[in-house]
Formats: sequence, structure tokens, C-alpha cells
Amino acid sequence: MVDRPAEEEFSRLMTEAGRIVSRLQTPRSTVTNLLRRIRENLSAQETDELREQLKREISRALELGGIPLGVIDSLTMVFVNLCINTIEVVHAEPGDSVVLHLKCSSLWALLRLREMILSGLLLRLLSKAIKEFIQSRSRAQLVVLADDFKSTLSCLTIASRMFSKTELQL
Repeated sequence: MVDRPAEEEFSRLMTEAGRIVSRLQTPRSTVTNLLRRIRENLSAQETDELREQLKREISRALELGGIPLGVIDSLTMVFVNLCINTIEVVHAEPGDSVVLHLKCSSLWALLRLREMILSGLLLRLLSKAIKEFIQSRSRAQLVVLADDFKSTLSCLTIASRMFSKTELQL
């Protein structure tokens, strides 16, 4: 996957995102109401509209919670799918990769989690989040002053000429 520091950073990010989404699900919250309505017997269009509202609510909360903008979209998709299936991210930690501790609130949720794993949905969602996380990480920047570059280039040019003369003499 990625190096250990990146695993640790992603684990912290997932744990924090899990806390943020968990805090959204209070008894009378908009998110709880949307989740309850999504689980009702609705038309596909109504369910899609509610899912879009849920995405907006979770995305907004992640942004306000300090989650980096580069990963909000993919994490939103992870948490929307988990929330709809009453699965909660309790904790994430680095292991051989990133280990997620998930809480299923019922046998139905556990079966849905199994289905998400077997179908590859959970892996696809998490893979996208990890890729976006890696791409959004700040990178070290190398700054070379023009004078330093010119003097280094000059030394390399001189060394190159000396190497070429040595080759010709052989």
C-alpha cells in the first residue's frame, strides 16, 4: 500500500472522519432522518434524492471537521454506504496496511458488510479514498537557487569534458 507514516496518517484521518459522521447521527438530526427515510420502501428516484442529500450533509460535516478537501468526496462515499447499512467506523489503525474496526448495529448490518466485502464494493470505495489521500498529501518541494544551479551545472560540464577526454585517451 503506502509507507508506515502514510498509513498512520490515513488511519488518523479515517478515525476522525468516523467520529465526525457518528456525531451527525443524533436522534433528531437531519442525517438520522435521511437514513430512516432511505430505509423506507421508496421509489428509486426518491431514494437517490435522499442519498444525494445525505452526501451533502456528510461532505459538509467532513469539511467543517477539518478533513482535507482532496479526500472529502471519496470519504463521503465510504461513509454514505456504511451509514445506509448501519455500519460505523469505530477506529482505524496501521497494521499490515490500514485496519478498520467497524461496528455493525444488527445481524442485517453484518450481512450487508459481508456483501459489501464479497462484492468488492468496500474495497473499491476504500481504494479510491486511499488514492485520493495519497494524491492530496503535501509533497516536499526542492528549491534550487539559480546561482547554485549554474555553479553545479558548470562543475558537471567540466567533469563531463574530463571524462570524455579520458575515454578518448583509452
